[in-house]
Amino acid sequence: MQKPELDDGQRTLAGRVTAMIEGLGPGDDHSDALPALRELTRDSLVLGDVLGDYLHQVMAGSQAGTISLWPVLELLRAAGADEERAAAKATWLRTSPVTPPR
Repeated sequence: MQKPELDDGQRTLAGRVTAMIEGLGPGDDHSDALPALRELTRDSLVLGDVLGDYLHQVMAGSQAGTISLWPVLELLRAAGADEERAAAKATWLRTSPVTPPR
């Protein structure tokens, strides 16, 4: 499977989205971060790419990890993440010979 690619600007945005999410810390509900996320980007491919990273973590991680990431998955979905892009990215990460750093 070929790696789903983003252009340079989209990669930069994906990095910013990931940094924002990582800064949220633990929580049961991140819905209050939705306006800030939408202000950062509404690009569904960027959001889907980041969602794919987190879906991969859920698939490869423990049950506790899945539970802790659930609010992030919901936030990205509420922001309009492209589910097909997310599935393609998660599949690529799962099947690639070497999992690249995020």
